[in-house]
Amino acid sequence: MFSSLTQTNPPEFMRSTLQELGIGTYDNVAMISPQTPLITAFHMFSEKRVSALPVIDDNGVVVDIYARFDVINLAAEKTYNNLDVTVKQALQHRSEGFEGVHKCYLDETLHTIIDRLTDAGVHRLVIVDKENRCIGVLSLSDILKFLVLRPLATSHVDQAQAAMQASA
Repeated sequence: MFSSLTQTNPPEFMRSTLQELGIGTYDNVAMISPQTPLITAFHMFSEKRVSALPVIDDNGVVVDIYARFDVINLAAEKTYNNLDVTVKQALQHRSEGFEGVHKCYLDETLHTIIDRLTDAGVHRLVIVDKENRCIGVLSLSDILKFLVLRPLATSHVDQAQAAMQASA
């Protein structure tokens, strides 16, 4: 679906930066530390209605990510009976193929970000500043909402402007 957006002549908005478009979650981003008990992470998944939690160190630097998908490893290894273990301990059971946390910056274009998501085959990127501190999360859902709602918002603005010009 996204491949047609990143073709040779992408729409103008694809050249806009994440900051210009305002896509993503920046307020009350759910984050955990490596020392967070696993049970706390599970509660956060449910309470915050998120599918992944950036793992940050004491300086706010992103060091990993714990996703609902990682819970499958607990079930596969039958280690789910001890939910007092830390996230760091739980992540040691992650499969060998994990490529690490996928990140993006506010000054990157939507074109670049969509390419990164599709190339990595992930559903979210952690938005970081230049010091690698978490400032937000961008999910595939955020982009889809933008793509669906953007034409509607533009259409309403155009209609409002046309109505104002007609009444003048």
